[in-house]
Amino acid sequence: MEKETLIKYLEFLKTESKRHQNDKIITDDELNQLEIEIKRFIQKVKESLFSKEIKFIISQIDFNLNEENHNKPKHKWLNFIGGFQANEFKQQENRKQRFLKLYNELDATLFKVKSIL
Repeated sequence: MEKETLIKYLEFLKTESKRHQNDKIITDDELNQLEIEIKRFIQKVKESLFSKEIKFIISQIDFNLNEENHNKPKHKWLNFIGGFQANEFKQQENRKQRFLKLYNELDATLFKVKSIL
């Protein structure tokens, strides 16, 4: 992987994070597709000839898209009122918050990588 490819890949992942964050509904299929791209990206970085510093910066990105509790409800009793719809809404809001976090991390990482390269 070359420098330009690394930067383009980071920009692509950042753009996808922003796009998914703005989606009305984030499907399991979309999550799976992005996870495949993330695994491919991480593997290419590991196999690359980049410095340990660059590899360390990339390894600090939290790519866990299944992480929960980004959007903790203030009133848990509201979950009982809506049932399935409340759970679906909570899941979508959690996913959006996760993509926002990933977007911010990728943005900061992109800046660090550009300043080193």
